[in-house]
Order: sequence, then structure tokens, then C-alpha cells
Amino acid sequence: MASREKRRKRKRKREASPESNPTGQSSSPIPSLPYDLVLLCVARVSRLYYPTLSLVSKSFRSLVSSPELYKTRSLFGFTESCLYVCIQNLAGDADWYTLCRKPDKTLKSGSSGYALARVPDPNSPLWHCRNVVAVGSDIYNIAFPRSLNVLPRVSILDCKSHTWIEAPSLPVELHSFSASVVDHKIYVAGYDHRLMKNSFEVFDTETRVWDSLSASDQGEEMSISKKTVSIDGKFHVVTDEEVLAYDPKQGKWDMVGRGMRGLTISDDYCVIGNVLYSVYEGVFKWYDTETRTWRDLQGLVGLPKITRHREFIRLGDYGGKMVVFWVHVIWPYYKKIWCAEISLERRPDTSEIWGKVEWFDELHKTNIFYRVEKVLSTTL
Repeated sequence: MASREKRRKRKRKREASPESNPTGQSSSPIPSLPYDLVLLCVARVSRLYYPTLSLVSKSFRSLVSSPELYKTRSLFGFTESCLYVCIQNLAGDADWYTLCRKPDKTLKSGSSGYALARVPDPNSPLWHCRNVVAVGSDIYNIAFPRSLNVLPRVSILDCKSHTWIEAPSLPVELHSFSASVVDHKIYVAGYDHRLMKNSFEVFDTETRVWDSLSASDQGEEMSISKKTVSIDGKFHVVTDEEVLAYDPKQGKWDMVGRGMRGLTISDDYCVIGNVLYSVYEGVFKWYDTETRTWRDLQGLVGLPKITRHREFIRLGDYGGKMVVFWVHVIWPYYKKIWCAEISLERRPDTSEIWGKVEWFDELHKTNIFYRVEKVLSTTL
């Protein structure tokens, strides 16, 4: 009788376990709470805190990278912009970081509370991160080939699980090119050194298929400056003479004037809210597409004067706000990486755009031979 009673208790315990974890996929990080409840609670937490949560336990580390968590965030409308920063050395070896919030107990007086947390990226491809773009929750790296007769490889960083996967290589042997995103498609403009002509390619991120674009007569002859941008749903290519714009809906190229050619001397640039911003020697400007002229970004009260070498300044779109990264060199020991977040406001009475500095702070120290190569925003 006693042995029969023990078997009944063991059976009841086995039947009870799925109730505590209805998904049957992971044990709850908090044993006293059902897995689905913990999942919903964590989904409501800003992703800025996920690097800290992942340090609590292996269960939490597994949870913050689980597909169920991001499905829940999407289902209940908890998705947000997440900032990623690529820091690489002269050899092209890159480390990825994400913006995060520090635990309150570690905050110092006057601190913004922000820091850069290194992304655990196993099997990271060791290629230059100059041509990386973000589409949804993924980051695409179209790497410059390190030798001739090699097609540029394409790798995808899944920012949910922080794992790299391979995608079809660029079908044309380009050794100088630039990429931009229009409607979840990646457009690439570059120079084919083998055939001695310009090449325009497009990658569908949904089907993961490359296709070629026919170039206009002007596009065939002009020298591409290796800078492209996406504005008004069009793919803009900056050349030494003019700026070409490809309209995917109409399938044709147009000449859009020379005004945007100011990008050729900029330290860095980005598009925020369909407006192109640029910085050169610490002066911030935006491009007025109606007048086709560059205008000064007003405001910026409290922003430190930034007059560094061009490799030290990087701009990025962070949920409709501008982030500015710059470096303070402590030679010959290390570099301090600083960041400022700037909110933007277009004033209809004057048609000017004003920037308000929300915060700025030192986020990270890195090796003297590393630099901030790229700043990207994903949606997670």
C-alpha cells in the first residue's frame, strides 16, 4: 500500500509540472511564479535593462534571448528602439555593444545612468563593419572582401538571440560600395573593378534574394563617392558630380541636384524622421529637400564642443532622436567613448529644426587602437 501511494504522489507531481509552465519550454526564472507570468512581466520591462537581467541567473539569461519573449513584446505592443554600436580596430576585428541602463546602486552623482554593454556574439564574422544596416530586429553586414576575386560576404546579426547567420553573398565583385535601406530592402551602389563600371544591386530581406538594378545613362558614367542615403522612399547615390535618386515604386532614376553632395566632406550623417543630418568639424546641419540646401541645426545648448578627427564622430537615429558619439583620447593608454542624446523639433513658424540635449555622458573605455565605426537602431 505504501509503495502504491508513493507512485500516486509521483504521478501527481509529474502532472502538476506543466501547469506551472504551460509553454513547456523553460523552467520559470522565479520558481514561485508561473513561467508565463514571468514572461509577461519581463516583456513589459525596457530592453535597456536586459543586460543586467541576464546576469541574475542562467534562467533569466535564457529568457531574455528567447523567441517567446519577443513574440510577447510584439503581441502586446512593447517593442522599442534598441541602440547598437560597432567598435572595431584597424585590422577590422569588431566588437558589438548595446546601450543599457546601469543598476541604480552603481550610479554616481551626475551620471546619466547609461552605459554600453558588450553583446555576446558567438561566431562573429571578422570583417569590417563599414557597410552595416539595420532592418527590423536584424543587422546586416556586407563585408569588404580582403582579397581580389572574392564576392562580398553578407552576415546577419539576429539581435534577439545575438547570433550570426550567413546570407547569400553580394553577386558582384565590388571593392568599394555603400548600402542603404528602403522599405525593408537593402540597396547597394558600388564600383565593379573587374568590369570597370558602376553596379547597383538590391537585396530583399524577406526572400533573401539579390537582384540587379539597371543604371541610368548618367549613373553609368559618374564616379560614386561611396555614400548613399534613403529619403522620401528613394535610394540616393552621391557621385562626384550629381546626386542620383532611384524610386523603387516607379522603377526609375532621377537627378536631384548637387546640394546633397555636402555629404562628401561630412564626418558622418544619418536620417531621422525622413530628414538627413550631417556633422563636420563639430557643426551640425540638416538638408532641406525643398530648397535643396544645407541648414544649421539650432539649439544644442550644453553640448560639448566636438572638433575631433572625422573617425571620432558618429551619428545615429535612436527612436526619432539623434545620438552623437565622439571620442576623448587618453594617449597612449585608452579612449573614452562619449555619447549625447538630442531630441529634435521642427518649428513651423520659421521652418527651422532645433535640437535639445537630453543628456551626455561617458559610456565606455576602449583600447587606443579601437574606434566607433557604426551606430544603428533596431526594433525589438
